[in-house]
This record gives sequence, structure tokens and C-alpha cells, in this order.
Amino acid sequence: MKLAVSLMNDPFANSQLDLACRVGSRDAITEAIEDGADINHSGSSPIILAIMANDRATVEALVELGADISCFELKVSNQEGLINELMKGAPSTSDVPEEDPVDAKILRALDKQIRNKGLGEPFAKKRGAEYPTFLDALKWIAAEDCHMIVEDFLQRVDPSKQESGDVGVDNYLKEHAAEVEELSARYVAVTDLPGELLKEYVKERKKLSK
Repeated sequence: MKLAVSLMNDPFANSQLDLACRVGSRDAITEAIEDGADINHSGSSPIILAIMANDRATVEALVELGADISCFELKVSNQEGLINELMKGAPSTSDVPEEDPVDAKILRALDKQIRNKGLGEPFAKKRGAEYPTFLDALKWIAAEDCHMIVEDFLQRVDPSKQESGDVGVDNYLKEHAAEVEELSARYVAVTDLPGELLKEYVKERKKLSK
């Protein structure tokens, strides 16, 4: 059964759809689409996530629900053949680890720090040691906009860190305060709220573990 393609293209629903594709939840996929997600947003991101998770069932579900696969230029027409061709692009094993890759405690802590005092605050707290774990968590819960902003910020800081360590970071944050403030404001303004996406992620992981 194909669902009608959403005209809303709701950013938060899109993030929920990406999350559902990562964890392989058919019910959550359908719910996200009904809530306004675009099954083909960001250049067919949902089905690509399912393929990279090596999740044939989710790929089949997305095709059945109306995912656009024309960009793959497949030369077969029957559904089983289409799925077989799509799955040739999957890694040999799923990129979704058996152990939960999301540290919820760090995710909540750094999200709160950034919202309250800006992107520089995690460096003041623990010299940014938890940023890599935080960045990975944002990826896994499909908080794509937040992930992009944090990654951009860390890439800007990195040259100073590599050259002068913690002193270099502190100097960068002082010398580029307006820039850091602008990036922090963008983080706060995005619609894919990590706290809400984390709740969805935990809910779907629990379903899969039963």
C-alpha cells in the first residue's frame, strides 16, 4: 500500500522517518509519513539509510509505501528484482551495532549545555572530551541539522586545538565569540529537537529488543 506523498515535508517528521529507517520500525515509518514526513526527502535519504543499515525488510517497506527509486537507475521491473538490486549497495554487515550506540546521558547533558550557554560550554566543562560521543549520538537519533551545526563548529575549532591544545581552543572561542554565538543560535533554532528524537529512538530500540 502506497501512502500519499506528503506536501508538508515537516522537518521534525523527516527526522523521525530517518530514525525509523535506522532502527527498522515499519510502524514508526508509517507514523512519520502520516505526520508529514517526505519519504523522498534529502535526495531519497530514508531508503539510503535503510540500505546502509542492510535492512531488506525496511527497504521493501519503503518501496511499498512509495519511495522514489528512480535515482538508482535500476534495469529490472519486478519488485523482488528491484529489492535485490537495491540491496547490492548495502554493506556486508549492518552499520547498526548490536550495542546501543547512543549515550543518552551525554546527549542530554551536552544538548542542555549548548542551549543554555552555547557551543563553547562543553569545552569549559570537560575540554570537549564528550563532543565525539555527542556527535555520534546526534547521527544515530537522526538529528541531522544539529549534527551538521556541531560538526561545522568542531571543524572550525580543530586547527586551533591541533596547534595549541586547550589554550588554542580557549583563544579561538574568545577571538571568534560572535561566530560561535551565531552557530549556537542556529543550533537552538533547529526543529529536530534532540530530546524529542531521543525519546523516539529509545522507544523504538525497546520495541526491537522484545
